[in-house]
Amino acid sequence: MEDGGVIVGLVSGRTLPGLESLASDLGISGPIIAENGGVAKLKVNGELVDMGYSRKPAMEALEKLRTLFPNAIEEREDNRYRMVDVVLWSHGVAVNELRRYLDNAELIDSGYILHLLQKGVSKGRTLLMLLRHIADGRLSPEDVMVFGDSLTDLSLFEVFPYSVLIINPRHAPEHMEILYSICRYKSDLSLGDGFAQVVSHIIDGRVSPEAKK
Repeated sequence: MEDGGVIVGLVSGRTLPGLESLASDLGISGPIIAENGGVAKLKVNGELVDMGYSRKPAMEALEKLRTLFPNAIEEREDNRYRMVDVVLWSHGVAVNELRRYLDNAELIDSGYILHLLQKGVSKGRTLLMLLRHIADGRLSPEDVMVFGDSLTDLSLFEVFPYSVLIINPRHAPEHMEILYSICRYKSDLSLGDGFAQVVSHIIDGRVSPEAKK
């Protein structure tokens, strides 16, 4: 994709160090958005973009949930590397029950783990805010194609009209149905094979007839 002139970026719930290492290995030139939109850089080894987000709402929510459900909330070790969101597991308490007690934070279910974030923080919103700093500000949402496979990617599908659902059989069918109802395109294959399938289709479509001869 990069060789064909397409700017590629990563948007994930992972930590920034892990995501930046992956972006460096892949040699991509686009933005890096970690912690489900909470942390962003315009490129590998660049400066952090000040998004105005705070971790305080997530930490306050975590303490509240710990107090209410002392035996149910378990943090993940990589929280020490996070700047905005907090990741956790809930043992025996439904996600919707936890959400009832949140004020200034929201709880996102990735299908693997739960993320606590300041209200209003999302992958879609952060990527949209970064567009004015990419390609001299010439990009609009219609110039971007986003890929996702979980409910944490829902905001990307809502903001950017060219959205691709990569089938992930590891997620609950009801989660995939929600994503399928809003995405524009869907891979036939699953996981990495599905991504490769869609990207190959895009690359083939960008190659001129003369180059194919």
